[in-house]
Amino acid sequence: MSILKNSRSQNSHPKIQTGVTLIELMVSLTIGLVIIAAIGYVFLGSKQNYRSQDVLSRMQEGARAAFQLMNKDIRMTGFRGCPVNSASGGDINVLVSAADWDKNLFGQPLIGYEKASATAWSAFPAGVTGVVGNVVSGDVLTVLHADNTKEYIVSAHAPPQFTLTANHDINQGQILIAAKPDCSRTAIFQNTHDCSPSPCNIIKHNATGTCSSGNRAIGLGNPIGACPAGTADTFDLGSRLFRLSATTYYIRNNPSNEPSLYRQVLSTSAGSPSTTAEELIEGVQDMQLSYAVDNGTDRGVDAYVTADSVTDWSKVLGIRVSLLMVSRQDERGITTSAQQYAIDMNGDGDVLDAGEKITPTDRLFRKVFSTTIAIKNRL
Repeated sequence: MSILKNSRSQNSHPKIQTGVTLIELMVSLTIGLVIIAAIGYVFLGSKQNYRSQDVLSRMQEGARAAFQLMNKDIRMTGFRGCPVNSASGGDINVLVSAADWDKNLFGQPLIGYEKASATAWSAFPAGVTGVVGNVVSGDVLTVLHADNTKEYIVSAHAPPQFTLTANHDINQGQILIAAKPDCSRTAIFQNTHDCSPSPCNIIKHNATGTCSSGNRAIGLGNPIGACPAGTADTFDLGSRLFRLSATTYYIRNNPSNEPSLYRQVLSTSAGSPSTTAEELIEGVQDMQLSYAVDNGTDRGVDAYVTADSVTDWSKVLGIRVSLLMVSRQDERGITTSAQQYAIDMNGDGDVLDAGEKITPTDRLFRKVFSTTIAIKNRL
């Protein structure tokens, strides 16, 4: 009997069930959603900040690389292996096309072109093949100098032939500069000798012994017949040869339709001089140039002016370069609102004039970087 009684006693006190109410569940869900939203907001903000910093870092690196490339050329403007020699026959250019933009080292080693309107540049030469018609914005700059990264030493000169102390890698048609050891003569000429298929140590300034298509005369020694005179002088043992570097910097759209900094460089093709367009830095939308000029004779900077105000390019002592960097088209929306930028258009050193502060509405990220580059040979 006691056993049954105890059993009934245990069943009379069932175990109590525990749980949450609907209100508690809704409160918990709300708190969870708030936490998730906060985490999402922080994540999205961090992601946007990372994208902005990544684009800005890429812009800074692009501008730095562009300035380094331009600095190398601008600082060497007019370098010819020797000081300027104004004596009769001191500096001589025997090229047929001596006045071309990319061959006139002695006469015009530096020239800039100011954007005069949406489609025109001041005094822009039609002969700059590949540049005319492709410039999308900004100014244009042409720089010439002897390429001193590699020089070739002359062991003998018996017109119309130079013999070098070692084999060379100079192509037929290459424009070269010859400088005598005592700098009494510097000359610009075209190599007319083809060394292929084997290396050689021979350079010629006339391949046939008659008037060539590139040079005005057989020499740099012994001008002949109806050819315009060159010089009867030869180049001594120890004379040096340099390649002529001719570069034009400008802004052009690349194959992806992104604005980029390009340069047009002097090269060779099929045994003749030619020019080649090279993309340097993507994401350069504008380039504004102003020129430090000496209005007197003390080799001191008196003013900064734009290209259309330069009256004597030999008086330019340096160049202020401003590059407007822009994010790629596929990075549209990296800014949440229209961003203003300012760039000096008239060379006065400030951005207070009309049209120098611009607020695009395409929500692309932009930033202006500037530097000033001195022309070493003129200071």
